[in-house]
Amino acid sequence: MRTPLLNLSGLDNESAAILEEAMPLCGSAFAGFLMSGTPEARNQYISKPISLAGKMARFYGMNPLLQVNPKDMTTAERRLLKLPGGSAVAAVWNVADGQKFDAVFFKEEGEWRLDWEQFVRYCDVPWPLFLAGSGNETAEFRLLARLKQGEEAAFGSHLNVVFYSARIGHPADPSSPSPEFLVRRDSPEGRLLAAAFRARKAGKSPYDGALANGDPEEMIRVRVHVRRTVNEKGREFFIESVDACHWLSINEPGIVPLSIEQLEEEDSASRDKDHLIKPTD
Repeated sequence: MRTPLLNLSGLDNESAAILEEAMPLCGSAFAGFLMSGTPEARNQYISKPISLAGKMARFYGMNPLLQVNPKDMTTAERRLLKLPGGSAVAAVWNVADGQKFDAVFFKEEGEWRLDWEQFVRYCDVPWPLFLAGSGNETAEFRLLARLKQGEEAAFGSHLNVVFYSARIGHPADPSSPSPEFLVRRDSPEGRLLAAAFRARKAGKSPYDGALANGDPEEMIRVRVHVRRTVNEKGREFFIESVDACHWLSINEPGIVPLSIEQLEEEDSASRDKDHLIKPTD
């Protein structure tokens, strides 16, 4: 794993010092994680290892262990994240075979440890299997979201959203789109998603902005709980909650939801725009 000299310009002295000290340790922890051949061995390099042991076992029971030689990786980007609970380190690595990894590290008991749920895009079950499954079930997912009808879908009473599962190492190549989800714009979930899509349009992302640079255009990262019901109509899917507009394992949404007043302002601006471009006789 090759780490170029850090460019610390633009950082305050404290942030620069933290990042300079942390990056070699984060790189070492990430290399140790990747070189470990079992979930149990990888557990020693992650944040909250005891509480996540069960999740890791279930996850790797349905997903293969990622196999990458750290010697084939080069650090492409790194930054210090200022999170509500303290600082974290975010880094992006390019792999010789064209893959691209992004990872976040938290300092615990004097060691920098990998945010495993963020790195593997943790889902309770693989998203394609959940969509094709039978029976009623609710599960947690880290997905990419996009407005189905482009920019115009951000206005009106509902957001029309589709979800994609993300491939580790291939951020620009998500899965096929899910069925459409209609979310009321004035609901807590809708106002949060509307704020995240607005930020994305402005080139911004919550916390992990540097990490989302390789994501497909117009897509946002979300952590959601989705419910599947099966009835005489077939499978139906509903958003139970939008927990965050990022993939980090912290209990913060990452963005301030739009207010009802802001939604009304957007609708008014959209109506004015439509009026201006409406053809006249």
